[in-house]
Amino acid sequence: MKDIFEVVTDQMIKQLEEGIIPWRRPWQACWPTSYATNKEYQGINTLLLQSNYESPYWVTFRQAQKMGGSIRAGEKGRPIIFADRVVKEELNEKSEVSVRILNFLKYYTVFNWCQTKGLPEKAPVDRDNQQIVSAEELLRRRSPRIETDIQQAYYCSQSDVIYLPTLDQFDSSEDYYAAAFHELAHWTGGTGRLCRDTLRDYHMGTDLRSQEELTAEMGAAFLCQIAALDTSRTLQNSTAYIGSWLKALQNNPKWVLKASKQAREAVEYVTIGKLPEGKGRATATA
Repeated sequence: MKDIFEVVTDQMIKQLEEGIIPWRRPWQACWPTSYATNKEYQGINTLLLQSNYESPYWVTFRQAQKMGGSIRAGEKGRPIIFADRVVKEELNEKSEVSVRILNFLKYYTVFNWCQTKGLPEKAPVDRDNQQIVSAEELLRRRSPRIETDIQQAYYCSQSDVIYLPTLDQFDSSEDYYAAAFHELAHWTGGTGRLCRDTLRDYHMGTDLRSQEELTAEMGAAFLCQIAALDTSRTLQNSTAYIGSWLKALQNNPKWVLKASKQAREAVEYVTIGKLPEGKGRATATA
Protein backbone atom coordinates (compact mmCIF):
# COMPACT_ATOMS: atom_id res chain seq x y z
CA MET A 1 0.00 0.00 0.00
CA LYS A 2 1.37 3.42 -0.98
CA ASP A 3 2.18 5.89 1.78
CA ILE A 4 1.11 9.53 1.74
CA PHE A 5 4.38 10.66 0.15
CA GLU A 6 3.99 8.31 -2.81
CA VAL A 7 0.33 9.25 -3.33
CA VAL A 8 1.08 12.99 -3.49
CA THR A 9 4.19 12.54 -5.63
CA ASP A 10 2.36 10.32 -8.13
CA GLN A 11 -0.49 12.81 -8.41
CA MET A 12 1.88 15.72 -9.04
CA ILE A 13 3.77 13.81 -11.72
CA LYS A 14 0.47 12.93 -13.38
CA GLN A 15 -0.62 16.58 -13.44
CA LEU A 16 2.78 17.72 -14.69
CA GLU A 17 2.58 15.27 -17.57
CA GLU A 18 -0.86 16.65 -18.48
CA GLY A 19 0.40 20.23 -18.69
CA ILE A 20 1.40 23.19 -16.57
CA ILE A 21 -1.30 25.17 -14.77
CA PRO A 22 -0.65 28.95 -14.64
CA TRP A 23 0.67 29.86 -11.19
CA ARG A 24 -1.04 32.60 -9.22
CA ARG A 25 -0.20 34.23 -5.94
CA PRO A 26 -2.94 33.26 -3.43
CA TRP A 27 -2.84 36.43 -1.34
CA GLN A 28 -3.66 40.08 -1.88
CA ALA A 29 -1.60 43.09 -0.87
CA CYS A 30 -2.93 46.64 -0.63
CA TRP A 31 -1.45 48.01 -3.84
CA PRO A 32 -2.37 51.54 -5.04
CA THR A 33 -5.93 51.29 -6.33
CA SER A 34 -8.35 53.53 -8.23
CA TYR A 35 -11.12 54.77 -5.93
CA ALA A 36 -13.49 55.07 -8.90
CA THR A 37 -12.94 51.65 -10.52
CA ASN A 38 -11.47 49.51 -7.69
CA LYS A 39 -8.74 48.41 -10.11
CA GLU A 40 -5.12 48.25 -8.98
CA TYR A 41 -2.67 50.51 -10.79
CA GLN A 42 -0.06 48.71 -12.87
CA GLY A 43 3.55 49.15 -13.93
CA ILE A 44 5.37 52.34 -13.08
CA ASN A 45 2.23 53.80 -11.48
CA THR A 46 2.62 51.44 -8.52
CA LEU A 47 5.98 53.12 -7.87
CA LEU A 48 4.71 56.64 -8.48
CA LEU A 49 1.96 56.13 -5.89
CA GLN A 50 4.09 54.67 -3.09
CA SER A 51 3.29 56.73 -0.01
CA ASN A 52 2.75 56.75 3.74
CA TYR A 53 -0.99 57.29 3.40
CA GLU A 54 -3.10 54.72 5.25
CA SER A 55 -5.51 54.36 2.34
CA PRO A 56 -4.49 52.58 -0.90
CA TYR A 57 -7.19 54.46 -2.89
CA TRP A 58 -6.51 57.32 -5.32
CA VAL A 59 -8.88 59.59 -7.25
CA THR A 60 -8.68 62.43 -9.78
CA PHE A 61 -10.04 65.91 -9.03
CA ARG A 62 -12.87 65.42 -11.54
CA GLN A 63 -13.77 61.94 -10.24
CA ALA A 64 -13.99 63.30 -6.70
CA GLN A 65 -16.34 66.07 -7.85
CA LYS A 66 -18.58 63.65 -9.78
CA MET A 67 -18.96 61.49 -6.68
CA GLY A 68 -19.93 64.43 -4.50
CA GLY A 69 -16.57 65.03 -2.87
CA SER A 70 -13.64 67.37 -3.26
CA ILE A 71 -9.91 67.69 -2.70
CA ARG A 72 -8.81 69.43 0.48
CA ALA A 73 -7.35 72.89 -0.02
CA GLY A 74 -3.59 72.98 -0.43
CA GLU A 75 -3.21 69.28 -1.17
CA LYS A 76 -0.72 68.24 -3.85
CA GLY A 77 -1.43 65.28 -6.10
CA ARG A 78 0.73 62.64 -7.74
CA PRO A 79 1.20 62.07 -11.49
CA ILE A 80 0.16 58.78 -13.06
CA ILE A 81 0.80 57.68 -16.63
CA PHE A 82 -1.46 55.86 -19.06
CA ALA A 83 -0.62 54.66 -22.54
CA ASP A 84 -3.29 55.44 -25.12
CA ARG A 85 -3.61 55.53 -28.88
CA VAL A 86 -5.62 57.25 -31.58
CA VAL A 87 -6.60 55.78 -34.93
CA LYS A 88 -6.38 58.17 -37.86
CA GLU A 89 -7.80 57.53 -41.31
CA GLU A 90 -5.99 59.21 -44.19
CA LEU A 91 -6.55 59.40 -47.94
CA ASN A 92 -3.62 58.69 -50.22
CA GLU A 93 -3.06 60.04 -53.72
CA LYS A 94 -5.37 57.33 -55.11
CA SER A 95 -8.15 58.37 -52.72
CA GLU A 96 -7.68 55.10 -50.86
CA VAL A 97 -8.22 55.06 -47.13
CA SER A 98 -5.26 54.06 -44.99
CA VAL A 99 -5.21 53.68 -41.24
CA ARG A 100 -2.47 55.03 -39.02
CA ILE A 101 -2.22 54.30 -35.28
CA LEU A 102 -0.55 56.89 -33.07
CA ASN A 103 0.56 55.83 -29.61
CA PHE A 104 0.99 58.43 -26.90
CA LEU A 105 1.08 58.85 -23.13
CA LYS A 106 -1.51 60.58 -20.98
CA TYR A 107 -0.62 62.20 -17.70
CA TYR A 108 -3.14 62.57 -14.91
CA THR A 109 -2.93 63.89 -11.38
CA VAL A 110 -4.50 61.83 -8.63
CA PHE A 111 -4.99 62.39 -4.92
CA ASN A 112 -5.09 59.88 -2.10
CA TRP A 113 -8.43 59.40 -0.36
CA CYS A 114 -6.83 60.89 2.78
CA GLN A 115 -6.48 64.16 0.83
CA THR A 116 -10.20 64.32 0.02
CA LYS A 117 -13.36 65.26 1.86
CA GLY A 118 -16.92 64.15 1.30
CA LEU A 119 -16.02 60.73 -0.10
CA PRO A 120 -16.94 57.62 1.91
CA GLU A 121 -13.97 55.64 3.16
CA LYS A 122 -13.20 52.40 1.35
CA ALA A 123 -11.40 49.42 2.75
CA PRO A 124 -10.03 46.32 0.99
CA VAL A 125 -12.44 43.39 1.07
CA ASP A 126 -12.13 41.45 4.31
CA ARG A 127 -12.05 37.68 4.17
CA ASP A 128 -13.46 35.61 6.98
CA ASN A 129 -10.62 33.10 7.00
CA GLN A 130 -10.25 31.09 10.19
CA GLN A 131 -7.34 29.25 11.71
CA ILE A 132 -7.43 25.50 11.09
CA VAL A 133 -6.46 23.76 14.32
CA SER A 134 -4.69 20.77 12.76
CA ALA A 135 -2.68 22.96 10.37
CA GLU A 136 -1.86 25.58 13.00
CA GLU A 137 -0.54 22.94 15.40
CA LEU A 138 1.63 21.44 12.67
CA LEU A 139 2.95 24.86 11.64
CA ARG A 140 3.97 25.74 15.21
CA ARG A 141 5.15 22.31 16.36
CA ARG A 142 8.90 23.02 16.07
CA SER A 143 8.46 26.65 17.19
CA PRO A 144 9.72 28.44 14.08
CA ARG A 145 9.87 32.22 14.36
CA ILE A 146 7.08 33.64 12.16
CA GLU A 147 6.56 37.34 11.44
CA THR A 148 4.29 39.36 9.12
CA ASP A 149 5.12 40.82 5.73
CA ILE A 150 1.97 41.94 3.90
CA GLN A 151 3.69 41.95 0.51
CA GLN A 152 5.28 38.51 0.25
CA ALA A 153 5.92 35.11 1.81
CA TYR A 154 9.52 33.98 2.26
CA TYR A 155 12.05 32.39 4.60
CA CYS A 156 15.14 34.44 5.52
CA SER A 157 18.00 32.10 6.41
CA GLN A 158 20.15 34.94 7.76
CA SER A 159 17.66 35.82 10.51
CA ASP A 160 16.07 32.34 10.55
CA VAL A 161 12.61 33.90 10.28
CA ILE A 162 9.55 32.91 8.23
CA TYR A 163 7.63 35.91 6.85
CA LEU A 164 3.98 35.56 5.83
CA PRO A 165 1.13 37.85 4.79
CA THR A 166 -1.77 37.83 7.26
CA LEU A 167 -4.39 35.09 7.20
CA ASP A 168 -7.14 37.42 5.93
CA GLN A 169 -5.05 38.44 2.89
CA PHE A 170 -5.34 34.95 1.40
CA ASP A 171 -8.14 33.67 -0.82
CA SER A 172 -8.79 30.88 1.68
CA SER A 173 -7.43 29.40 4.89
CA GLU A 174 -6.10 26.45 2.90
CA ASP A 175 -4.10 28.80 0.68
CA TYR A 176 -2.59 30.44 3.77
CA TYR A 177 -1.40 27.16 5.24
CA ALA A 178 -0.11 25.90 1.89
CA ALA A 179 2.07 29.03 1.63
CA ALA A 180 3.08 28.75 5.29
CA PHE A 181 4.06 25.10 4.89
CA HIS A 182 6.16 25.97 1.83
CA GLU A 183 8.19 28.44 3.89
CA LEU A 184 8.29 26.01 6.82
CA ALA A 185 9.83 23.40 4.51
CA HIS A 186 12.54 25.93 3.58
CA TRP A 187 13.04 26.58 7.31
CA THR A 188 13.75 22.90 7.99
CA GLY A 189 16.85 23.15 5.82
CA GLY A 190 18.43 25.81 8.02
CA THR A 191 21.38 25.75 10.40
CA GLY A 192 21.12 23.17 13.21
CA ARG A 193 18.30 21.33 11.45
CA LEU A 194 18.66 19.57 8.08
CA CYS A 195 21.41 21.93 6.83
CA ARG A 196 20.41 21.43 3.17
CA ASP A 197 23.04 22.39 0.62
CA THR A 198 20.34 23.65 -1.74
CA LEU A 199 19.22 26.17 0.89
CA ARG A 200 22.74 27.15 1.92
CA ASP A 201 23.78 27.69 -1.73
CA TYR A 202 20.36 28.96 -2.87
CA HIS A 203 21.72 32.06 -4.62
CA MET A 204 24.58 30.30 -6.40
CA GLY A 205 22.61 29.14 -9.43
CA THR A 206 19.23 28.45 -10.99
CA ASP A 207 19.59 24.67 -10.64
CA LEU A 208 20.11 24.91 -6.88
CA ARG A 209 17.21 27.35 -6.49
CA SER A 210 15.01 25.03 -8.54
CA GLN A 211 15.91 22.05 -6.38
CA GLU A 212 15.24 23.91 -3.13
CA GLU A 213 11.93 25.32 -4.38
CA LEU A 214 10.80 21.90 -5.56
CA THR A 215 11.72 20.43 -2.19
CA ALA A 216 9.82 23.15 -0.32
CA GLU A 217 6.70 22.81 -2.45
CA MET A 218 6.70 19.04 -2.21
CA GLY A 219 7.05 19.39 1.55
CA ALA A 220 4.15 21.82 1.62
CA ALA A 221 1.95 19.40 -0.32
CA PHE A 222 2.81 16.57 2.08
CA LEU A 223 2.09 18.75 5.13
CA CYS A 224 -1.26 19.85 3.67
CA GLN A 225 -2.24 16.20 3.37
CA ILE A 226 -1.10 15.42 6.92
CA ALA A 227 -3.11 18.38 8.26
CA ALA A 228 -6.17 17.02 6.39
CA LEU A 229 -6.69 20.25 4.44
CA ASP A 230 -8.98 20.40 1.43
CA THR A 231 -6.19 20.09 -1.14
CA SER A 232 -8.22 19.95 -4.37
CA ARG A 233 -6.95 23.43 -5.29
CA THR A 234 -3.74 23.69 -3.27
CA LEU A 235 -2.38 20.55 -4.91
CA GLN A 236 -3.08 22.03 -8.33
CA ASN A 237 -1.27 25.22 -7.37
CA SER A 238 1.66 23.20 -6.00
CA THR A 239 1.91 21.25 -9.22
CA ALA A 240 1.88 24.47 -11.25
CA TYR A 241 4.55 26.04 -9.07
CA ILE A 242 6.72 22.95 -9.36
CA GLY A 243 6.20 22.99 -13.12
CA SER A 244 7.47 26.57 -13.34
CA TRP A 245 10.72 25.60 -11.61
CA LEU A 246 11.09 22.41 -13.62
CA LYS A 247 11.59 24.53 -16.75
CA ALA A 248 15.06 25.28 -15.44
CA LEU A 249 15.71 21.52 -15.40
CA GLN A 250 14.48 20.84 -18.95
CA ASN A 251 10.92 20.14 -17.79
CA ASN A 252 11.97 16.85 -16.25
CA PRO A 253 9.12 15.63 -14.00
CA LYS A 254 11.33 12.76 -12.79
CA TRP A 255 13.26 15.27 -10.69
CA VAL A 256 10.20 15.43 -8.44
CA LEU A 257 11.11 11.94 -7.25
CA LYS A 258 14.49 13.21 -6.05
CA ALA A 259 12.95 16.29 -4.46
CA SER A 260 10.39 14.15 -2.67
CA LYS A 261 13.18 12.42 -0.71
CA GLN A 262 14.39 15.76 0.62
CA ALA A 263 10.79 16.82 1.23
CA ARG A 264 10.15 13.62 3.18
CA GLU A 265 13.12 14.45 5.43
CA ALA A 266 11.69 17.96 5.95
CA VAL A 267 8.27 16.59 6.88
CA GLU A 268 9.71 13.98 9.23
CA TYR A 269 11.61 16.72 11.01
CA VAL A 270 8.43 18.81 11.38
CA THR A 271 6.22 15.94 12.50
CA ILE A 272 8.49 13.84 14.73
CA GLY A 273 11.70 15.85 15.03
CA LYS A 274 13.68 13.23 13.11
CA LEU A 275 17.06 14.22 11.67
CA PRO A 276 18.85 12.00 9.13
CA GLU A 277 22.18 10.63 10.29
CA GLY A 278 24.89 13.28 10.17
CA LYS A 279 22.41 16.16 9.94
CA GLY A 280 21.72 18.86 12.51
CA ARG A 281 25.25 20.12 12.98
CA ALA A 282 25.64 23.85 12.58
CA THR A 283 26.72 25.03 9.14
CA ALA A 284 26.66 28.42 7.42
CA THR A 285 23.49 29.38 5.57
CA ALA A 286 22.88 31.79 2.76
